[in-house]
Amino acid sequence: MTSRRLALAAMAFGVLALGAGALQAWAFASSQYPRHAVLAVFALSVGVCVLVAAVRAFRRASRDRPARRL
Repeated sequence: MTSRRLALAAMAFGVLALGAGALQAWAFASSQYPRHAVLAVFALSVGVCVLVAAVRAFRRASRDRPARRL
């Protein structure tokens, strides 16, 4: 798997983690059950970290790619 594809897969995972964190935050807002708050903070932090790493990897893969010849 190329580093560009891996970065795209990481971006998809990061978006999925942010969605899960948002749903957990919504569940906490409606039920006030503290476990939902803990899971929301965890999922949101994982999502942000993975997205930042994926964007940096995607930029690095795009920058290091050799130029095409016409």
